[in-house]
Amino acid sequence: MNKTALREAAVGCLACLLVLALAGTAMAQDSRQMVVQKVEAMKGDLLQMSEWLYRNPESGHKETRAVEMLTGYLKKKGWKVETGLNKIADSWEPILEKAWKMKTLPTVFKATYPGQEGGPTIAFLVEYDALRGPGGKAFHGCQHNMQGPIGIGAAVALAEVMKARKIPGRLVVWGTPAEEIPPPVKAIMYDSGCFKEVDAAIMFHGGDRTTYRKAGPSGMALDAFEFVFKGKPSHASSKPWEGKSALDAVILMFNGIDALREHSEPGTRMHGVITDGGAAPNIVPERAATVWFIRHFQRPYLDMQVKRVMDVVKGATLMTGTEVTITPQGRYDNRIHVETLERLAFHYAKQYGAADPEEADPCPETTAGSTDFGTVSFNIPSLELRVKSARAGCPGHSQEFADASVSELGKSALVVAAKVEASVALDLLTQPDLLARIKKEHALLKGK
Repeated sequence: MNKTALREAAVGCLACLLVLALAGTAMAQDSRQMVVQKVEAMKGDLLQMSEWLYRNPESGHKETRAVEMLTGYLKKKGWKVETGLNKIADSWEPILEKAWKMKTLPTVFKATYPGQEGGPTIAFLVEYDALRGPGGKAFHGCQHNMQGPIGIGAAVALAEVMKARKIPGRLVVWGTPAEEIPPPVKAIMYDSGCFKEVDAAIMFHGGDRTTYRKAGPSGMALDAFEFVFKGKPSHASSKPWEGKSALDAVILMFNGIDALREHSEPGTRMHGVITDGGAAPNIVPERAATVWFIRHFQRPYLDMQVKRVMDVVKGATLMTGTEVTITPQGRYDNRIHVETLERLAFHYAKQYGAADPEEADPCPETTAGSTDFGTVSFNIPSLELRVKSARAGCPGHSQEFADASVSELGKSALVVAAKVEASVALDLLTQPDLLARIKKEHALLKGK
């Protein structure tokens, strides 16, 4: 089935699904009004948390004070909290240890509200790491200071309504650190079984638009590898024929990938750097190393492209008589957007007063970045809510973007986003047909 047919099949019954969702919301008017009121009552606490995070930024894997503050609030509200992920998937252990000299993820946290028996499990994902700015000084240039308060506010408010209305289901708040740096923590968490019981995941990300995404993929799937070639040293002048140049293998790999680009889809990105090219020009390099990112907008094509790159690497070793050690450094999936879920959130965002709501562009967003949230949305029906929290055109990862998070616009966006997340989660808990159809749409878009 081609991409156009997939999209038409995925959204063919979109109108009826939205009618179902909003009808169910109408029947649950009292519960939704209650959850909105509870978020409003928590507004002061949520804004205070965001302000504190803004003024106390911590970069990836160092967010100890942020975790203490966020989990402390959840504990006060009666949630069960576990801190740290001490058992990670075997495939990720050597990658994490090499990148960060770590064997565990100490700033992950999990907070649970068990709720009534039965019903689905809805996860609220929150980030709280800051960017590393000039001179290594951390700052919240991606507005992650807003995400914890939004997700926690939505979850706590909804849990209180579930208890009062005896709504079955289970809520989980997952604290996901170090989004801004590889290796991808959410992918590690997924492969380690953190989200295995989750029926749907919800998170927020700041931006300069209030909108939603059309059905389909966005962002880029990415595989990262280090290639270390080993040859045979020799004097480069007196007996170069006795050497086997590891650097030649790296150069041939670069040339091979340059040739491969011509025969790759336009959505392909392949970019690498030489991290070790030898020690001196008069010695045939025994060792050379290079790191590569290989990307595409869709995971199945990327998997095929990686196999072609590995053939290029093998060819480089055969031409030079060298050996190669290949170390994976990270795996990111592209995001999958379920339009029914996106439109439902957009409906609530408009209803609750989000700034400048805009209809989505005709085609799915195909941004060239990669995020570890991609692995979550690729495997689980997920919503990455967009509520305008900065002026139009405000550059991300900037001090202006950070400052916008504690401006009046940012504060308003925080409260609106918490209400939207809670309302969407309430619909997923109380409308099993809606959740089932969203899962079906997600599976179709994934290609199952």
